[in-house]
Amino acid sequence: MTNYLIKHVKESLSDFNRELKTQLTRVPDNKKWIFVVGCYNSGTTLLAEVLGRHPDISAIPTEGHFIQDQFVKDYEIGLPRMWVNREDLFRMDESSIGPDVNRLKKQWAMRLDKRREYFLEKSPPNSAKIKWLEKNFKNSYFIGITRNGYAVAQGIKRKAEPHHRREGWTIEEAAYQWQRSSELLVEESAQLNRYLGISYEEFTENTDDTIRKLLNFLDLPSDNLDFLNQKFQIHEKDETIKNMNADSISNLTNEDIEKINNIAEPMLRHFNYFKEKKD
Repeated sequence: MTNYLIKHVKESLSDFNRELKTQLTRVPDNKKWIFVVGCYNSGTTLLAEVLGRHPDISAIPTEGHFIQDQFVKDYEIGLPRMWVNREDLFRMDESSIGPDVNRLKKQWAMRLDKRREYFLEKSPPNSAKIKWLEKNFKNSYFIGITRNGYAVAQGIKRKAEPHHRREGWTIEEAAYQWQRSSELLVEESAQLNRYLGISYEEFTENTDDTIRKLLNFLDLPSDNLDFLNQKFQIHEKDETIKNMNADSISNLTNEDIEKINNIAEPMLRHFNYFKEKKD
């Protein structure tokens, strides 16, 4: 009983301190917002970390949806890396109402360096609400990243740990998460004022040129890329940037490839990833 009370008191104090900081934080209305969007396991985390090393950009050090209370969190409703299973809870457009925009901005700004001109946020579930974000975050930029759907499906199945499903997500469910995320990105990005799409493959194989292209899109100088000459956190390890698709796809069987094709063939063909079987 004593341990329970101590834990409860600590949690209450933590909640109080977090709420106090939220109330004391000013709404950052004069900032430029960068939203990195894409499916889970598509390289959004790595891309956000790389861009966050730029001296004019401050990136939230975790996924933005983890540290807010205005959007549904996938893991809290038993859908880690699988928002598509309840798209109705995650999908938002410019007409959607409900979230307190100023509170959301404060909660994100608490983790950001106010001296920087650009604020960067990345959360895979935000791929379902990019039109809402554009409406409510003025002067915003969207960067979409797409990765080979076979590698993504394998990564989602391998990494996600739904507590109510001991066997995890099926490869078909993982494939549909990629397919639907990709569909929305293609459909809705065409309606945004500032959007640039890249692939995980070009980012990892031609990093310097890709970052220059992104910085030009953001109206930032791209002549000095010294911040790229570092190791980055990849799979909880300090490594250089490299394409990990082959490792992921090697863990799939030809039966897995067929199952993925049955679900995600339209977008696999759209992005020129489609294959009949393993190489």
